Amino acid sequence: MQTAFDLVWLSAERTPDRIAIVDDLTGRSLTYSETIAEIESVAAGLAARGVSAGERVATVLPGSFDHAIVLLALQRLAAVPMLLNHRLGPADIAALAAHGEARAAVVGPDAALAAAVADALPDGAPILAPADLAACRGDPARLGKPPRPGREDPAFVFYTSGTTGLPKGVVLAQRTTEHRVLWLSTQAGLRHGGHNRTLGFMPLSHAIGFYGVFLVTLAFGGTYFAMTSFDPAAAVEMTERHAITYMFAVPTLYHAMTRAPGYAPERMRSLELVLFGGGVIEPDLIRHIDRHWPAAIRHIYGTTETMCSLYNPDPVERPASLRPGFYSRTRAVRLGGGPDDAVGPGEEGELIIDASADATFSGYLNRPEATAEKLRGGWYYSGDIVEVETDGDLRLRGRVDDVIRSGGENIHPEEVEAALAAHPGVADCCAIGLPDARWGEAVLACVVAAGEAPGAAELDAHCRAGGLAGFKRPKGYLFVDALPRNAANKVLRRKLRQTAKAGAGTIRRPG
Repeated sequence: MQTAFDLVWLSAERTPDRIAIVDDLTGRSLTYSETIAEIESVAAGLAARGVSAGERVATVLPGSFDHAIVLLALQRLAAVPMLLNHRLGPADIAALAAHGEARAAVVGPDAALAAAVADALPDGAPILAPADLAACRGDPARLGKPPRPGREDPAFVFYTSGTTGLPKGVVLAQRTTEHRVLWLSTQAGLRHGGHNRTLGFMPLSHAIGFYGVFLVTLAFGGTYFAMTSFDPAAAVEMTERHAITYMFAVPTLYHAMTRAPGYAPERMRSLELVLFGGGVIEPDLIRHIDRHWPAAIRHIYGTTETMCSLYNPDPVERPASLRPGFYSRTRAVRLGGGPDDAVGPGEEGELIIDASADATFSGYLNRPEATAEKLRGGWYYSGDIVEVETDGDLRLRGRVDDVIRSGGENIHPEEVEAALAAHPGVADCCAIGLPDARWGEAVLACVVAAGEAPGAAELDAHCRAGGLAGFKRPKGYLFVDALPRNAANKVLRRKLRQTAKAGAGTIRRPG
């Protein structure tokens, strides 16, 4: 079993003089041997400030060079990083630090955030900002040999997106680390070696950004180009300038790059492998990437709790269809059912995943009830609905909690949203279900208009012309200035339901 630090140390043993990491802010680059020296020096400085093995340390930073070094330095000490999304508000971050019983923190240069976190930590707990890291150095000789944690000892705590409240801390044991890297060879086709040149534009606090982009690059002996804050035009420029070969991101970021000033397909000519996951990809976008970028494309499905559970090695024509990977054993079961209640071809069910795989999380930090809800009988209940296709592949349909049940039919909001999004007058949209005496629930479309708002009758006619079934068409339209989203950019459907139920806007009926 290798820790995250071990994997980078082994790369340094193999190729000490190869460039490991490049800082986008300063242009500074470190070879693998220099990276290990930097990690050990920072680890010694953290140890001198009282950080020790087994302690949880909150990190609240963007995807910066400093963040990458701090995470590996904490791993060198066998401390447990709690990677908090820096886009959350100070009150939420402080609440998570307190709930997770953090004993130290590394935060961005935000006085209000630092004060809030300080109040959440024990008296005298060390709190460092990036500027402090320059002075956070020590003598590596004082560290001794790296601690050898056990397989089930915590390695990291990542956080879910929190669409229904504060994010939950996902505890990942040391046994998960290697497996959260190796699947990128078995499922994605990423080859080990120095040819890998990776653009780090996903946040390190996200499982994709840390395992699927940063750690795999260093474990496989490649070069990681940090991007502290995502900027689509800068991402295009860095891809061309650094001859980037590998990317893994949510589709939103790729879409933004193709719309950025200065974008041209030929600037992507160095790409060899492009992975997407964490959201639905637009058909036009995947066709554009397939046609104009030279890279192989893979669709990856996973959760923070399980990493990669499903994949599609050729997703262009069937982007929502997936199959289990090398590390995965999955089933689709009837809603509310157990592992033996499997559904057949043409039927829909909840995706459950065998929790015995080494990549699977241990549980939610200090949330035993939430853990018991998701881990049952040796299976992880994903909350995602899939349809079993005739060839055995699974087609993603939506979330169990988001399904609208109207007139005895199940309606996936994504279908309604896709139909509405094709109207030129719709800039953004979200479909939700509201209680209805006749239908049980009625479909309500929450729409952000592109310019002058189209009429409800016009949108209904558009859905009808596009072939959306009558029972799926919205019974009402609520126009809003913007859709509420969380720090991970996911729409907060519960807030839209609250807005609609409170009558905080006029619901327009199609007729």
